[in-house]
Amino acid sequence: MYRTVSKFNLQNELLDRARLAKQLEDYLGAEKLVKRAIALTRQEGGPEEHTITRYLTRELAGIHVKAGSLKKAENAWKSHLKSLRQIKKNTETEQLEISKTMVQMALFYQSQDLARQAKIRYGQALKIQEPLFSKENPDYVLTLSEYARILCREGKRRKAESLFLEALKLAENILGDWDEYVALVLRRRALAFKGLVNPELLEPYLERAVAILADDSASPHPELSKSLAELADLSLERGYVRRAEKLYVKSYQLSEGVLGSKHKDSVSILTRLARLRRSLRKYEEAESHFRKILTVARQVGNSRSLKVARALRDLGSLLVEKRDYEKAEPFLLEALDIQQSILGRDHVDLARTLIELASLHKSQNNFNLAEVEYKRALKIRGNAPMAVADTLTGLALLHQARKQHAPAEKLLLQALSIKEEAFGPEAPQLVETLNKLGIVYENLLEVDRAIEFYERANVIEIQQHGFYCRLWLDPDESNKT
Repeated sequence: MYRTVSKFNLQNELLDRARLAKQLEDYLGAEKLVKRAIALTRQEGGPEEHTITRYLTRELAGIHVKAGSLKKAENAWKSHLKSLRQIKKNTETEQLEISKTMVQMALFYQSQDLARQAKIRYGQALKIQEPLFSKENPDYVLTLSEYARILCREGKRRKAESLFLEALKLAENILGDWDEYVALVLRRRALAFKGLVNPELLEPYLERAVAILADDSASPHPELSKSLAELADLSLERGYVRRAEKLYVKSYQLSEGVLGSKHKDSVSILTRLARLRRSLRKYEEAESHFRKILTVARQVGNSRSLKVARALRDLGSLLVEKRDYEKAEPFLLEALDIQQSILGRDHVDLARTLIELASLHKSQNNFNLAEVEYKRALKIRGNAPMAVADTLTGLALLHQARKQHAPAEKLLLQALSIKEEAFGPEAPQLVETLNKLGIVYENLLEVDRAIEFYERANVIEIQQHGFYCRLWLDPDESNKT
């Protein structure tokens, strides 16, 4: 006997295959499968036709977003919204579905930095949600919070803060002080003002959000791991490195347990933890993390994707820092090969990989190859001043390694000029370049000029930290300061 497959079952099969294709980054294949499922639904008709079609259209929009086909994604959302508005029954359920679609469109616009379009959609959603706000439908406070985030980005901080307070008061009064929606509003409030105010002022919001979201013994809240990671970010900004590390570990453990190690949020948190541990010189742990990130990148999508290239570069860069040059080189070369095949030979993303390779080859005393790579990176980065300064510095160090101190002096002076223009003459970003120039002048036997640059670096360091950063100065000179 043969089992008959209904069209509905076939649609489910097509959708499952589309999701698999999307996971494998075969977006064109995924798009074709979902469109075929939509066509079958319309052909079949029936009372659930519009419901199933709307659901599939949302899936299609998500595929277009992943593929970077932003116009197609926008059209899919608009088509979905149009079909909802054509429904004759104007029930509360249908109105909320329309408002949710508007919020999804707004989030899509936000992801593309289209603040104006996002603001319009949030405004439309709020008009629908406001009269329907109740204990059963509390999404209004989240929409209000997202709307406030956009106002904050536009520089309307007072208005944004007023809306956040309104959303928080509503949530607390209707849902209670310890409700998850209170935590979600607090988290969005902290995110909105991140980078605009002192991290000390934002930590209490996230700490309270974490306490609320963690107070559920049944299962971890989906936003708990993100809140912990964001609290770690703030701790890192304040210089509380050990606390940040512990928070990242907790955040990753939760994310991995709930979402799995392959989910983008888990990878993002692990990447932050790996970079922090690298900065702490916990190289073995950092290497383990970077290798895991690379394995996930190869498994989740195309084995020669840009995500894989970034993971290869991060791992290779760490190995260069560990002075494990033989292991580092294949990773960096593969990263460069993937980037060139996808982006071309002159894309700006290649410059960082080239600089890592140049640093590696310089350390191996392969000066000619390192010079070629530095110069190629410099050509690519011609329109990015700070990136140019870093590349000039790398090239200067190469000349120093060759005992070519005069060319090194010229390149470092150029790098210093760029940084002075960007940050000012007394910025801490200048210290490293000033000290490198001091070393160059020592090698050129120009002791007075060397002391001049060392002293300038020391003045900046004293302003920042209250101590001298180098010991080349004469002890008597130090005592006078």
